[in-house]
Amino acid sequence: MNILEKKTIFPMTRIHSPMLVEAWLEDGEIKDAYISDTLYRGFEQILIGRSAMDMPYYTQRICGICSSAHAITAAVAVEQALGMQVPPNGLLIRNLILASDFIQNHFRHLYLYTFPDYFRGPDIAPFIPHSESDQRLSSKENTTMTEHYFKSFEIARTAHAAFAVFGGKAPHGHGIVPGGASMEVDADKVNRYRGYLMEIIGFIDDVLLPDVTLIRERYPEYVDLGKGVGNYLSVGGFQLPGGSTLFPPGVILQGKREAFDEKHVTEDVTNAWYKPHGPLHPSEEDTVPDHNQPKGYTWVKSPRYRGQPVEVGPLARAVIQGEAVIGQGALARTWARSLELKKIAKATLLWLNRLEPGAETYNGKKGQDSGIGIGLHEAMRGTLGHWISVKDGRVNHYQIITPSALNFGARDEKGTRSVGESSLLGLKVKSEDLKEAGRIIRSFDPCFSCSVHIIDGVNLYNLKIQV
Repeated sequence: MNILEKKTIFPMTRIHSPMLVEAWLEDGEIKDAYISDTLYRGFEQILIGRSAMDMPYYTQRICGICSSAHAITAAVAVEQALGMQVPPNGLLIRNLILASDFIQNHFRHLYLYTFPDYFRGPDIAPFIPHSESDQRLSSKENTTMTEHYFKSFEIARTAHAAFAVFGGKAPHGHGIVPGGASMEVDADKVNRYRGYLMEIIGFIDDVLLPDVTLIRERYPEYVDLGKGVGNYLSVGGFQLPGGSTLFPPGVILQGKREAFDEKHVTEDVTNAWYKPHGPLHPSEEDTVPDHNQPKGYTWVKSPRYRGQPVEVGPLARAVIQGEAVIGQGALARTWARSLELKKIAKATLLWLNRLEPGAETYNGKKGQDSGIGIGLHEAMRGTLGHWISVKDGRVNHYQIITPSALNFGARDEKGTRSVGESSLLGLKVKSEDLKEAGRIIRSFDPCFSCSVHIIDGVNLYNLKIQV
């Protein structure tokens, strides 16, 4: 019987430190892997009893990098629960806010998370200590990539400036509200937003796409290294007046395409740190934390569609939309994200032209004070869902499924691995620091701040802050 060697990457990502990857190797090949979120946060229970109309504000605080995705998904859930209608201008403004947030996120993911796995930066923080293994770019190319790395921060700030035109501020904007958008449309806002986007599109064409092409050419095997399970999910996103969407909804399970039906979404917590329960629809779920759960190894639950793990994100959206993809692995995800970035940026220019100055952006009329709502929208990293129950204007139940939970959740009651865990199986590792595994996991753009939302309702702590 061979003894497997255990290796751990912690922290996994360059920003979200709670993510831990535990790999078990035999003769340099990963035979098994566990991915854990070690951070315990609180949101789903915090929301109980609060005004439903405030949900876009509260849920944005789940994450500072994708705050508007939570805002729009929460708004859709509340609107469904309370019977609210959004005017055309409101839909377009919400799309413009979210699009600029997508753009800044994709820039930061690509240059901050992904590219440093493939080029060598200077001997200064945050590039040191260097990983010396598998460096394929020339000295000149490394210097150019470093220059683009720092330039990308300026462009990401430009995207946040575009966000603030209609969102008020970034992150955690005030522009997306149940019933539409809080900002009015005028020529100044439209022209400022367009100016920011023209600068962004120039950077995409002149810098980003050539950089991604260079990495793809030098590391061709990573186009397919790190394949998921072959299942893909998108709930659609960026709704337009008339009902069409930029991203279509759909599901691919074992190679077969089908329409998305949220009734098939479940979560279980068999192997997470909660009181155990089998697969339940989010509307039926009541999450109770239990760090002593003997089978638990993460705070992330196990979302499934028809009982199967599904990959979400830019690659999934491209596959479901029928767009050409270069593969199913790490750099295929990076390539899909880069092309999606340009697609969204160009779409904003069309949406700007559809805005009607002076037309209403907000409709506060409610059909009822109590109801059940489901908010579904594609976020930066993939499918996001909010399930809400409202009674007399107050929240009495709230559940959230995030993209990183779908990609990196715990094993389910059958022991089935998540997409992220499965993507590492069979990987040949030559580096001491598991650099190959890091490239694959980071290609999903994991955000573990989003992945855990509940609080410990038993142990309460007081924090005194002097101001």
